[in-house]
Amino acid sequence: MSMDEEPLTDLTGQEAPGKEEFHICTELSDFPVSDCPAFLREGVGGVCISGHITIQVLDNKFRIAPNMVFTLLPWQLAFIKEVSEDFRMTFFRISQTMFIDTLSGLWRLRPGFFFYMSRHLVSGSDEGYIRRFLSYCDLMEYWNKHSPANCRRETVMQFLRLYYWILYAAYINDPMAEVTRYTHKEELAFRFMHYIIEEHSPDKDVTYYARKLGLSAKSLTNLIRSISGQSARDWIVFYTIFEIKTLLRDSSLDIKAIAARTHFPDHATLSRYFRRYTGMTPTKYRESFFF
Repeated sequence: MSMDEEPLTDLTGQEAPGKEEFHICTELSDFPVSDCPAFLREGVGGVCISGHITIQVLDNKFRIAPNMVFTLLPWQLAFIKEVSEDFRMTFFRISQTMFIDTLSGLWRLRPGFFFYMSRHLVSGSDEGYIRRFLSYCDLMEYWNKHSPANCRRETVMQFLRLYYWILYAAYINDPMAEVTRYTHKEELAFRFMHYIIEEHSPDKDVTYYARKLGLSAKSLTNLIRSISGQSARDWIVFYTIFEIKTLLRDSSLDIKAIAARTHFPDHATLSRYFRRYTGMTPTKYRESFFF
């Protein structure tokens, strides 16, 4: 990919200055899913308190009833199929940027997790889920208000990492996760994501990955956009930024070492690339969580 190219859309999810990235909500009007299909630009976790709601993600329908916890990830195509008049829920919503930064502090990204979550949106029913989830939200809301300003964002993300880690632990310990049958389109998208993770380099563009899949660059871009709302090029940029952010959290690595690991020719090129897609230098990003 040319260093002069911008992604077609902002997959790295930078927020407008001053915009809140984290909310605890109870009203359906604040829920980022409507009866019109749209690709999500936020992460959501919630619990159903009363009534029920049916949400469709891609071709999968989920009926959410009391005592069930549900999770929606950015880039999922979702809409509400049906909702009862007595439906009530409590949920958190986080910006795409906060979602990416939360996951970058947890594990090396595996594409299977995103496909798994599109089929496992809802937990089983457990009478203790409402109490535990509300307590969890109370903790996040309290510390979001009372943490020192320079530590507030990282404090909330530490709580969020626990939530997403539990989901990830369920994924890697589910014996059916690796044998789930996907459509041909999903299988191609899965392989594309796998190739990006294993072979990503700033000089490998959409054409390179399309050839590995036996597709044209245009076909690959259209396929990925139909599943995630983003182009293939967007995802190449996304994973490169995600990997850099993950490595920046390792205090033993300097920028030069990170450039070598992510296949940039030198640290100056990496710094320009990172700043172009995040609005800050790698050093500035690192300073946001190392005090």
